[in-house]
Amino acid sequence: MDPLHALLAIALELPEDYFTSRHKYAVKSEDHLRYMKYSKYTPEQYENLGQLILRGHTDLGSWTLLFRQPVAGLQIKDYSTGEWKWLKPQDATITVNACDALSLLTANYVKSTIHRVAVPPKDQQHVDRLGLLYFSRPHNDIKLSTIIESPVLRREGFTQNQFEATGNPVPTMEGTESKL
Repeated sequence: MDPLHALLAIALELPEDYFTSRHKYAVKSEDHLRYMKYSKYTPEQYENLGQLILRGHTDLGSWTLLFRQPVAGLQIKDYSTGEWKWLKPQDATITVNACDALSLLTANYVKSTIHRVAVPPKDQQHVDRLGLLYFSRPHNDIKLSTIIESPVLRREGFTQNQFEATGNPVPTMEGTESKL
């Protein structure tokens, strides 16, 4: 995670340890690992599902890392067209999704990845799909206010997230689930 945090800090013209210091393992957060198994279905069950196994959503934290086998199923929504696009699984890679905490901290400069799980192509429907997901979240006490220290965000006009723009109290990371 640290290289992703450092890279984002550099891109936002912040000190390199800006995000790493807010994602330390020794400080309470809701980071977690999840093992996911999507069992294969019968052709009739796939037909009843239509096209979706899990509807479109975003994740709560900073990043989600998805370690998965090369079986299709994950789709991401293209923000510019609204179309769902297959995310082709690649051998020996990790899929990285940006999440809601980063969207709030950057006033939506970094957008949460909207993703869903679709019924796999017919030639892959006979395979159980396995995945290990790591959900990275900032410390629970981090207030999810726009990072005003970022010259990039100020220059580009990303100065208020949805809470700040409406005058609502900005939640901490621990309080986001009931607010979003």
